[in-house]
Amino acid sequence: MRDLLTLPNALTGLRVLLVPALFLALGHGSATALALALAIAVLAELTDLADGWVARTFNMQSDFGAAFDPLADSLYRSGAFLALAAAGLIPVWAVLIFVWRDVLVAYVRIGLTRSGRSVGARLSGKLKAFVQGVAIIALILAAMLAGPAHSTMLTRSADALFWLAALVTVWSGLDYILALRPTSDKAP
Repeated sequence: MRDLLTLPNALTGLRVLLVPALFLALGHGSATALALALAIAVLAELTDLADGWVARTFNMQSDFGAAFDPLADSLYRSGAFLALAAAGLIPVWAVLIFVWRDVLVAYVRIGLTRSGRSVGARLSGKLKAFVQGVAIIALILAAMLAGPAHSTMLTRSADALFWLAALVTVWSGLDYILALRPTSDKAP
């Protein structure tokens, strides 16, 4: 039980709890609510950076935290993209790209565990998380600042980041699929 009640796990849990608040803020759509949504998204991304750093720095790593962190990442980012789609800021069908990758990676990890192998965090997954986080923040910022003076450049930049996040997400999913291939030390 002691392994569960740590600062890193609390930061990870906070990320999950921020999803409903993000939904409500984006759903309201007022300037104040969008500013709150932006603050929530930034806070969620900061908790993602902080939980692992705190765990490693203060020797608070745990098996629970290692499993909970990627789950919290998936729940937060899938929820954020769903909230963005519900607010009309991204196409609804595009949310499937993000959810598909996270479900796929979960099954890859389960499959590898059952075969006695494991796959830790991969570079593609780290890059995916970073690009998705930047895209979420950029989309909210663009919606918040939308107006005649800002909309074209900012909206196009946010849209480009969104589609980059979608591409990196697909690449990351494929990278994890390739991790399923059996490794062999023998030459053919």
